Amino acid sequence: MKIYISGLYCGGNPQPGVGIARSLREGYPEATLIGVEYSNRVSGIHWQGLDDLWIQRPWNELDLESYAGKVRRVLDEGGLWISGSDLEAMWLASLFPGGHAGLLAPPPDALKRIAKPAVPAHAGLPVRIPTYVATDLPDWDLHAFCRANDWRVWLKGPYYDAARTPTWDSFVAARNALTKVWSTERLFLQAHVSGYEESVMLCAYRGELLGCVSMRKRDITPEGKTWAGDVSPVDPAFEAPLRRIVRELNWTGGGELEMVRDPGGQLWLLEVNPRFPAWVHGATIGGYNLPALLVQGASGARAVKAEARAAEFTRVVLEVPVRDDYPLPPLPEPFAGAVGHSMKHPSGLTSLAQRLHKSNPELLEIVGEPAGPAAGGKPAVPDTFIADIAAYDLETVQTPRFLYLESTASGLFKRAAERSRRLGTDEVQVVSGYSIKTNPDERLIRLALENGFYAECISLLEAQKALQIGFRPDQVILNGPAKWWPEGLMPKERLHAVFCDSVADLDRCVAMAAGDLASRHVGIRLRTPNVVSRFGIPLDSPQTFSKLVEAVGRLPDEAAFGVHFHMASSNIGVAQWWHLFESMLKWCRSIERLTGRTIEILDMGGGWFPDDWHAEDESRFSRAVETVKALLPAVRQIVSEPGKAMAQPSMALAMRILEIQEHEEDHVEAVVDGSIAELPMYAFQPHRILRQCGETGALQPLGRGKTHLMGRLCMEHDIVASNVALPEGTRAGDVLIFCDAGGYDRSMSYVFGRG
Repeated sequence: MKIYISGLYCGGNPQPGVGIARSLREGYPEATLIGVEYSNRVSGIHWQGLDDLWIQRPWNELDLESYAGKVRRVLDEGGLWISGSDLEAMWLASLFPGGHAGLLAPPPDALKRIAKPAVPAHAGLPVRIPTYVATDLPDWDLHAFCRANDWRVWLKGPYYDAARTPTWDSFVAARNALTKVWSTERLFLQAHVSGYEESVMLCAYRGELLGCVSMRKRDITPEGKTWAGDVSPVDPAFEAPLRRIVRELNWTGGGELEMVRDPGGQLWLLEVNPRFPAWVHGATIGGYNLPALLVQGASGARAVKAEARAAEFTRVVLEVPVRDDYPLPPLPEPFAGAVGHSMKHPSGLTSLAQRLHKSNPELLEIVGEPAGPAAGGKPAVPDTFIADIAAYDLETVQTPRFLYLESTASGLFKRAAERSRRLGTDEVQVVSGYSIKTNPDERLIRLALENGFYAECISLLEAQKALQIGFRPDQVILNGPAKWWPEGLMPKERLHAVFCDSVADLDRCVAMAAGDLASRHVGIRLRTPNVVSRFGIPLDSPQTFSKLVEAVGRLPDEAAFGVHFHMASSNIGVAQWWHLFESMLKWCRSIERLTGRTIEILDMGGGWFPDDWHAEDESRFSRAVETVKALLPAVRQIVSEPGKAMAQPSMALAMRILEIQEHEEDHVEAVVDGSIAELPMYAFQPHRILRQCGETGALQPLGRGKTHLMGRLCMEHDIVASNVALPEGTRAGDVLIFCDAGGYDRSMSYVFGRG
């Protein structure tokens, strides 16, 4: 019996070939095991349990038609083939759409029905599919998906590779890398599921389930791969529908269902692999030799019965002798200080992926309906944006230039004021505070004043600006670590509120209350536990918490006590923000009990992304007010701080295309006169982009494409947008408008490269 086994890579993200060979050696001691590989740099070719090797050229050099003929001859002569590579299994399925007696790999239709992330074949299993979206959505919608899932998301490739992307810049970097590696934009984002990782491994022949086993990961590598685990029988409630699915798919070969069991016991199916997993021999140690069962089902030759030696397994690193006829390859010549070889995909699997989806684009189709907006298309741009921008004569505008969107800004402040009035009750007043640092433009500060906002200031300079525009001192709130800077500008009249950023700041405030400081409310800013921040008084240190309680006790009786909580929801996610808010209320109740001071004002910042603030169901805010009343009945005023939600949509940035450079494979680079000097938040958030047609003057939203917009600066990272599609007919001189630039883009913009 000759058994061909591929997938011998044994690096940090190993393939199962060596484990399959070890298991088959136990089941069929006399069989001839032949290792198949596509590189002599794969360390698994040196495993001594292999009787022979069949080394091919790397996939990027291999003549697929000629190689297909060799594989056919091997199988026609009675050989068996167990693939340890997803992509090789896909290629083999295309060679034998009707199957082959010796090919122990799934047929094409089965592969399509297990395509991730939707895995249509999972119906009937006691599992759920995590929420996901395809990355051909507009960046605006992808950012919304990340926020909605608290930035606990994974970017996954079509075949291999997954990257945790906790921030927008990490997502963009990972997307660029995976797109380049796998030569496709067809990636997907999937929500993270917290819990314990489990797998079910199976083997089947022509639709008959021959065996299956369950495994829990007990230790993992930094890449998240199994290092140790325990094995056990599959739950009958899982095995029964699995058997039916295997029959429906006419499955042949090994397979693995990767899952996570959440704290509530629910199983979430992450993906189905069309091959045995790398931990396959760990199951054999536990008495489940599935490779041998597979060969037994295909050949009719009975395997040696597996005996359980332990219910748990672990891995060790072993050095093995190098085969004399396959010596290690020579070292490359050093280049830029680098030595040695990269061991990531040494057999050229990425090239095989490119060749496969060029010959059959449907292989990359993400099966199933993605969550959220429909895939493809362009971002939705509000009508008020279009109307405000159209009011400018862009032909005469000197670019780059910020455009103030007057009716948009006015409408935002008005709606926020109306919401505050609706949310307020006879017992609790609800107001908004405009964070001046977000954008100190006088037009926005004046809108805040006209709509009943308070002025939230982090310095006395900001406070003085608010007073100059028309705010009264009793409409000013001071917070932050440097609110007393610069000296000599403290208003003489009573302020509305002062919040202290540390215990030392609180002590200083107590001392000042006897002299220059007059404030209706004096309070503290709290730092939430388990969330990294440099601001506020930490609650997870018993020593600091004790000092906080003592300091609050020294506050003057005539000043009402308050608490300030600020954490940017756009950074941590909307659900996480609300979780922290409710947690903070419980801390506030503890502080009240320990200090004997009741909390009368609660300042709830902030950092809201505009869509999350304005589109959020108002009932959520209404429930928050009711929760505050229930837990902190002495609170008389709630101040929300939607500064970014107000400022960010209020301005756009106009820039002109200076030059268009066309490269191979439709890759385009366009140089613009804008830059990261005017758009410093480009790495932290996407911007919806409009192009003014040079002929009609119409404003057209840009969708996803292959154009990179290069800024005017001589800086490598001055790329203001990646992977956009310029409309047909775009030429040098056309105007691009970056919306959503009125927040920190405007306030943090700087002068550079202008002479």
